[in-house]
Amino acid sequence: MLYEELLEASKPRFDEFFKNVKTFENQFCWDEYNQQCYDYFYKNNSYDSLATVKGAKEAIPGMKEMCPKCGAYFVPKRNESIPKYDVILGQQMEEELMKFLQEKLGTVVCRGDLENRSYPDCKILKKDGTVAAYFEVKYHAAPFVYSVRFTGRECYEGSATLDYKKMKKQLALIEEEIDVPVYYLHWIDYPCLKGVFYEGSDAVKAHMEQQHAEFERKKREGDDKKSAGARYFSKIYSYLLELKSFEEMIDEFKALL
Repeated sequence: MLYEELLEASKPRFDEFFKNVKTFENQFCWDEYNQQCYDYFYKNNSYDSLATVKGAKEAIPGMKEMCPKCGAYFVPKRNESIPKYDVILGQQMEEELMKFLQEKLGTVVCRGDLENRSYPDCKILKKDGTVAAYFEVKYHAAPFVYSVRFTGRECYEGSATLDYKKMKKQLALIEEEIDVPVYYLHWIDYPCLKGVFYEGSDAVKAHMEQQHAEFERKKREGDDKKSAGARYFSKIYSYLLELKSFEEMIDEFKALL
């Protein structure tokens, strides 16, 4: 898988960056267990019959043992998140992914518009130097362990988020100023599910409008203060099974060139 190649290429940087930091036991790793999780939760899954973590515990060897360790590690970590360090980590991921994409695409992949920070963070250039596409990278290592309780969604499926306020501004900018495709890449590194997945700005806009409508409905019903939609309205929760794979992303980017 391309994701395994990315991890191997990124290993020297991540080993150095995290040399004095404790990470989860299989963070930035991939093995047969993760392959089975990828197949079970993503490749062979559907919203018509959504796979559950409960079912995975019976189907995937090691899942029963991994889930308690995941919760014990990541529930406190989500509360300890420090924005400054999250930004620095995000930059590390972006740089490794840009380097990897540049090699695979055979073209320049670099930072976005450095004069206008409202633009997406990264861009892919055509041979003539014009922009083929923009993209942003979101790294997700901490699954929302209690997502079923608060949002009604399985943790592996409902933990990849985008910031609502930022996206509202950026989508308006895309509509007004950007005439090339814009993508949002989700680098998922949960203890179970791992991989790089992506969605276009149109899909993000549709999700945002749908989730906003659900929030407004709950508000009209008078239960917004206790609803999951109210509590988590600052985030857009992407739908895993509507995201495309790393391999599909490379093919789509090549077609733009």
